[in-house]
Amino acid sequence: MFNFPVLLLAFFSALSAQSAPTTGFDELSVRAIQFASGHVERLPLAAIERLRSATPLPRPLTPESYTAARKSLADISILTASVISDEAIDRLQGHFQRKIWGSGYVDVTDSSKNVSRRALAPQVDVPAYPTPDPSAQSQLKPMLAMVNPDELKSYVTQLSTKYDTRYYLSLKAREPAEWIRSQLGSWLGEKQVRFVENEFNQPNVIGRIEAKSGDPNAPIVLLGAHLDSTNASGVAVMMSIMRILKANDYQGAYAIEAHAFAGEEGGLLGSKKVATEYKAQNKVIRGMLDFEMVGYQPATASNAGKSSTITVLSDPVPQMSSHMAQIVQKYVPTAEQRSVACGYGCSDHYSFYDQGYPVVCIASYGPEDSQLNPGYHTTNDTVDKLDFDKASDVCARRIGVGGRGDVLK
Repeated sequence: MFNFPVLLLAFFSALSAQSAPTTGFDELSVRAIQFASGHVERLPLAAIERLRSATPLPRPLTPESYTAARKSLADISILTASVISDEAIDRLQGHFQRKIWGSGYVDVTDSSKNVSRRALAPQVDVPAYPTPDPSAQSQLKPMLAMVNPDELKSYVTQLSTKYDTRYYLSLKAREPAEWIRSQLGSWLGEKQVRFVENEFNQPNVIGRIEAKSGDPNAPIVLLGAHLDSTNASGVAVMMSIMRILKANDYQGAYAIEAHAFAGEEGGLLGSKKVATEYKAQNKVIRGMLDFEMVGYQPATASNAGKSSTITVLSDPVPQMSSHMAQIVQKYVPTAEQRSVACGYGCSDHYSFYDQGYPVVCIASYGPEDSQLNPGYHTTNDTVDKLDFDKASDVCARRIGVGGRGDVLK
């Protein structure tokens, strides 16, 4: 698992039960959701959630399957069953038990208006990153000693067991965000951490380390992980990196921001708001690295003798994926490296891609991988299933941490 904090440094140079939704974003509110085809459909939140949580119907779906799915929504008063498309049913039905990453769609309610189809392929300008070279970054190796598996485990335990739920529509959904903010604030300073509020009761949390120049408009290296429901391990890695950087008084040519996104499971809600605002404010992002579920590291035939497993998602920006794969090869040569397509809207990096920013996502295992955590989206996704020691050994003994220069020069 936790060679991932070191990869973040290189990039720089458990499901809970649902509670009642908050007022203003309730189950009958109609959301405009976009699928991979570009089609935008308007559905009440109750219909979306019911389809996603249902027992999966056999695939491929048949005409009888579509009829059965529509009948299951008949009691939702504001939904006329005939208007829900086959595509929506195909994408949403049985989503959680099918182990599909993210929401299966992007919520575009605020930007769709009367549009029924939106473009999916923005122009992305990828910076000319230097070739990864660990030997040039030896001055940063002391940071390795600060990668602590017990620290990481404590963050995951806090997020996974100390709150009734992290579900974004829970009345208590704000609590984990407040804890993340308090931790980042204790390291970075309170003025360097802020909330970005959403329509629902779970804000995004942003912590920032300024560029050495002090320029508030300096380009940003952005780290992201969603705080709702799943992905406590991704948030833990991000928090640990910010603590280590600040403890070493690190400042570079670019500002570094850590974003804990809210409402990812609801259609990338929190990240979409931030990405849209950053684009409107003409903020420059040097690169965005998204962390998804990095903790599950089972012993398999393919990783026998390897220090860990790292999956670099191959989309949506191939140049970014290629560069991250090079970083993994140079800094973690002992790891099993995998690659798989993430798919449209699979995680928060897609929100920034949609605004034309260069993005990449890494995880232990990607969507639909046969080794993906079998407890994903269930109450069996617990701390004891994660391997903290195995990969922290990789961090401490085998990885040079100087790769920040491989992105930031």
